[in-house]
Amino acid sequence: MKRYIVLILFLMFIFSLYFSKTITIWFDYEGIEQIKEIARNFEKENPGITINIIQQKKISDKLFTTFKGAGDIPDIILIKNDEIGKLKDANLIDNVDDIKIELENKLISTAFEAFAIEEKNIKNNDFENVKHYYGVPFYFDTQVLFYHDDIFYDYGFPLENGHTFEDLLFASYIVNDKSNDKIIGLAWGANSPYYFPPFQWAFGKEELIENGRIIINDEKTYNAIDFIYSAVNGKSVQLIERQGLISGFKSGKIASMFFGTFMIPDFIKSGVKFKILPLPYIEESGNYMTPILDYKGFSVVKGRKTNDVIKFLEYILSENAQLAFCKDLYKFPVNNKAFNVLKDKDEYFKVAYESAMRGRTMPTSAYFKSKYWQGVRTMLTLIFNQKEGYDGEIVEKAQEFMDER
Repeated sequence: MKRYIVLILFLMFIFSLYFSKTITIWFDYEGIEQIKEIARNFEKENPGITINIIQQKKISDKLFTTFKGAGDIPDIILIKNDEIGKLKDANLIDNVDDIKIELENKLISTAFEAFAIEEKNIKNNDFENVKHYYGVPFYFDTQVLFYHDDIFYDYGFPLENGHTFEDLLFASYIVNDKSNDKIIGLAWGANSPYYFPPFQWAFGKEELIENGRIIINDEKTYNAIDFIYSAVNGKSVQLIERQGLISGFKSGKIASMFFGTFMIPDFIKSGVKFKILPLPYIEESGNYMTPILDYKGFSVVKGRKTNDVIKFLEYILSENAQLAFCKDLYKFPVNNKAFNVLKDKDEYFKVAYESAMRGRTMPTSAYFKSKYWQGVRTMLTLIFNQKEGYDGEIVEKAQEFMDER
């Protein structure tokens, strides 16, 4: 009898060894506990499939080094939409065109486009541009104005929905002046490449890449630079980097700032009394600032697109899984039904939704990622260091950098 039991246990072990399957996921950013709970629910519904979630920083860089070093490769990685270009060019991820066909009708219309890459195919002895998709969208954040309503109210200039950027600058100046500069009226990372496109788009720039080039010395971009420069050097705005913005806003030393909606849960948990508004209308440009929609999604590592992986991706895009992940993190889900549930959940979601409806995504090409981010930050930092008017030669040098291949 004991031999029989031992044999059964041994056979069960062999069965589990050969037939149980593990999907390894590299995950970053907010929501590690939420994604683990979703994975546990998936495992209950799919006995025999185990989900192994590894919290990993700088996922795209780590994937490169892991492939080079022949390390343990994941099946799925969470990735920002603008990082798929370099991974695709390195042949590290699979296209998910087939998954898109299956799922796109369940998702908001723009979701998969955030993970599209145009490739040239030869047809009838000629080249044609064809879109392929290298990520399955999961959620997105957007950009808004965070502000302390009580500070502006106390200084006589309460902010109201529909305010203009020019009104905001004036209110900020009053806060600076009346507080004897103890409170900063408005701050943001003004030299950040994340906040340059919202001004470019507001001043009429249509595409950040035109015919394969990043063009930043055109009239519309110059107008955007002029506006930002005047704001920063007009003593209504302070340029402050990320951590300084967060700590200053929490302490009440910064009255308002542009930032991503991903900070909402942290501010709520910290007990910060704050409100948000959509990015403002700029009278000078005749347009609203256009926020970046910061999409995160799952790319499938090369050769790992199995039926089980597809089954998990379908599961996390279901309405219930999307609500479970997004509702407390103040993320926007990509599932249509979940999106419609959350967009009116509370005032934060309602305002963020209004901002998001004007939003656009960043290009996905590796060329854009390698050039725009470094070139814009360097250009704007040099410009803001010039206090008596900036030299246009800085922009032209930045354009030369963009054109180098």
